[in-house]
Amino acid sequence: MPEYARIIGSKRQLWIGAAVLFTLSAAANLASPLYPLFQESLSMTDQTMTALYAAYVLSCLPSLLMFGSAADAFGRKPVLLAAIGCVSVGTGLFAFGTVGVAGLFAGRILLGIGLGLGTGAGIALMVEASPARRPWMGSTLATMSFVLGAGAGPILAGAITEASAARGAGHGSLTAPFVVMLGMLIVTAVLVFILRLHRPLTRQRWRPTWPAVPGPMRASFNIAAITGLLGWASLGLFLALLPSMSESVIAEPSPLLSGLIVGSVLVVSAGVQLIAPKFEPRAAQTIGLMLMGVGAALLLSSNLPSLGASTALILMAVAAFATGTGHGLSYWGANREIDVLTPTRQRAGITAALYLAFYAGAGLPAIVVGVIAVYTGLVEAIMIFTLGLLLAVIVFIPMPSLALTTVRRSRAEANAAHGSDRRGGGSFPQLASSGDRYGDYHSK
Repeated sequence: MPEYARIIGSKRQLWIGAAVLFTLSAAANLASPLYPLFQESLSMTDQTMTALYAAYVLSCLPSLLMFGSAADAFGRKPVLLAAIGCVSVGTGLFAFGTVGVAGLFAGRILLGIGLGLGTGAGIALMVEASPARRPWMGSTLATMSFVLGAGAGPILAGAITEASAARGAGHGSLTAPFVVMLGMLIVTAVLVFILRLHRPLTRQRWRPTWPAVPGPMRASFNIAAITGLLGWASLGLFLALLPSMSESVIAEPSPLLSGLIVGSVLVVSAGVQLIAPKFEPRAAQTIGLMLMGVGAALLLSSNLPSLGASTALILMAVAAFATGTGHGLSYWGANREIDVLTPTRQRAGITAALYLAFYAGAGLPAIVVGVIAVYTGLVEAIMIFTLGLLLAVIVFIPMPSLALTTVRRSRAEANAAHGSDRRGGGSFPQLASSGDRYGDYHSK
């Protein structure tokens, strides 16, 4: 069997993989709208809050490096169970109100390790279960599940916190979302435990190394990685900083409203990925970058002093929609291009390498803005970062050029690709209009 052949999986495997990615991502982002409340209850400084956010990112990246290829060596199931275990312990530390600041840091670190451990394994699990006639389904559902979880986490936290506070739960309202999430994680662990999987086609020795990207796909990988980094940096700007920025506009901010602000961008991103397969991966990346540039420009405009509060809020909402749409397209395009090119026995490792760029982008805004804010105000620091991000997006837009690919497949091209896939015995199809480039890689 050739090394590029797919492991045949089941629909059950596909949907359980989606549930795992959704739950892990939701747990990792659950605390986003609650940080102001934690800061107030534990008397933490702004610098401590920046360090708390950075602890998650700085633990996630080494986890991807050390354990990204572990699922290729040990199998998907044991690695996913270990990831759920780490995230459960991290969530449990947030669920107890007596752990203090040190407990929150430990919880964030465990969340980062767990998410880094489970990302490559979960996505590989889903890509391998894609139906032969719809080979894009695994990667599309994987990206949607991950993004939907990241959006659902803050919304769930805000809703449960407000409902608990309305019932007079006191400090328990702050920990209630984490208790609920622990229950979700236990259910997910049971589903993974009872899942029957085919053994990996190859076994390889695991050691903590930088995941190697094969030479023939390195140029495509670099473009996808930079596109993803910019996309997640744009999204991270909204996830980490928009609630604080909008406090000057919204008269009475609340955990639920903050959660909706954070979650709406991600829900838009996930929804857009339903139509993303109509585009070629390079086209999706280019169009997504353009829309993220529009979103950054609108966010800058919303801070003009001449604008009224209602106008500024409308501009923020449109900026969020443009950013979410752009992120959905670019994120899907980057993932799909790499999924097509990646050898089966290196899938988890290369996926982890790609997500190194994604997580670095997601954590960049809070860390950079936190440093800048030491010398300026918070809003000014956000504007400086947004301007830098806008310039970076403008510079990079031509890289995944639309000239390299058609925007949409014709029906005849799609049928031809599917026919080629069936004749090829289940290997990944070539992409229309760029099939020669990808086909050369598959033939080696």
